Amino acid sequence: MKSKIGIVIATTLVLLLLVAGISYAQGYPQPGLSTSNTVVQNMATGSGQVATLIVSYYSTDGVKQYENTTVKINPKSVKEIKAEDEPLPAGFSGAAVVSSDQPIAAVVSIKNTNVPEAPDGFTQGAYNGTSTAGTSTSIFFPTVWGFNGIVSRVTVQNAEAGTNNIKLDFYDRSGNFLGSSNEALNAYGSRTYYLGNTSDLPSGWPSGFQDGSITITSTDNKMLAGASTATWPNRAGAYQALSPNDQGTVLYAPSHYRFKQNPSDSEYTLFSAVNIQNTSSSTTAQVKVEYFTRGDNSGTPALTLNTTIPPLSARGLNTKNGGDLDASVFDPLGTSWDGSVTITSENDVPLVGTGITNWGVAGNAGIYALVSDTSAADTIFIPAQYRLAQGSTWNQWSALNLQNVGTTTVNAADLTVEYIDTNGNTIKTFTGAQLPGNLAPGAAFGLNTRNGGDLAASAFDSFGTSFIGGIYITGPAGSDLVAVSNIIYKNRASVYNGFPE
Repeated sequence: MKSKIGIVIATTLVLLLLVAGISYAQGYPQPGLSTSNTVVQNMATGSGQVATLIVSYYSTDGVKQYENTTVKINPKSVKEIKAEDEPLPAGFSGAAVVSSDQPIAAVVSIKNTNVPEAPDGFTQGAYNGTSTAGTSTSIFFPTVWGFNGIVSRVTVQNAEAGTNNIKLDFYDRSGNFLGSSNEALNAYGSRTYYLGNTSDLPSGWPSGFQDGSITITSTDNKMLAGASTATWPNRAGAYQALSPNDQGTVLYAPSHYRFKQNPSDSEYTLFSAVNIQNTSSSTTAQVKVEYFTRGDNSGTPALTLNTTIPPLSARGLNTKNGGDLDASVFDPLGTSWDGSVTITSENDVPLVGTGITNWGVAGNAGIYALVSDTSAADTIFIPAQYRLAQGSTWNQWSALNLQNVGTTTVNAADLTVEYIDTNGNTIKTFTGAQLPGNLAPGAAFGLNTRNGGDLAASAFDSFGTSFIGGIYITGPAGSDLVAVSNIIYKNRASVYNGFPE
């Protein structure tokens, strides 16, 4: 088993929060007003291992604003902590540090309101909290945009006491170096860089910039954390900063789509992209990208593509428009495809990346981190799961996408997917014949609390329509599982990564 953390005496997570409206440059999509809530899961599984949390909120200049010591979470269970319910100063924007006497995982969910171009004014994003054990002196943002169709905000936080001097290096998708910026961050302080504001960017920034990548390094060799949000006119997404811990010569996207309800439809119901960053400062990466069909256990990809990525830059592949490739290269997938992606650096240059899910017809989006072999484990926690409806109106639901990235088949009889409510009660356990089937190497399946995913919708009827909770996944010892989860509302959506034990 990989990524096993063993007995944890205390866990500390770094969470970047936005609970304020910020003025952004005209001509770019406007994000509206942002509020954050955090869903924390207790990763302890033993009876009586209740997690006691300390949640400390810091302003952008590193000054502690409030500390909450009242949160307790039962084993395997979850708790929502809403920043808007805390006695924080009006217009607060900053970060939180969550400490616990048990191992914990957390997802930050960002709700945006008053979004001018969204039909009902709402958009959504989500990203993973960063464990202090997972922080690094260098962090990567493989996916940033800065034009009138999409614009990014990149936030970096000093995860240590004392001043932390940082350097940001900017690249476009063609591998061109666009310049550097330098910043001094106070202890636990943070800074947001808006790619629609030239004062946040290196001098000589090209007027035609569309997309690229950023690498941030502490010149003091201190720990950093970060997150990025993306704003489209009618949707939003977010993802956590990636670190050397996320690097791999093989990366996986457990959830990927190229799907229309009808082939003649003008818009895709679901489509996906991967943005892959070369983390080497000197060597071009030779990259193979393989697309595997959901439910096909043959191990043969439906499509194989090849690309090159210059040092420290990124390349995007989009199943709808091609991204940095021609759109026609994805035609072999047809228009009713869903599955998973395996990305291999054929000359062993380390990569990081993000996967992007777009609900084209609904106008929603989500971003998650591509995962490496070192992020795979036989036990995974999924903190934020929902099944909420009022009468016939669905308000919120969730989807789990689970992939086997190991070299041997994971038999359904040896796999359990357990749903736990906020009180720590197991609502449902899927195993054996209750699951869609075995997971061959590279294969994936999906469970959806509303429509069943790869199961019948009725498989979730026993949940009722007021379920909030999390998932605890266990496979056979030594298996290599990865997961991503979608949080879907009637008017917005987001995506986040599962947490390996």
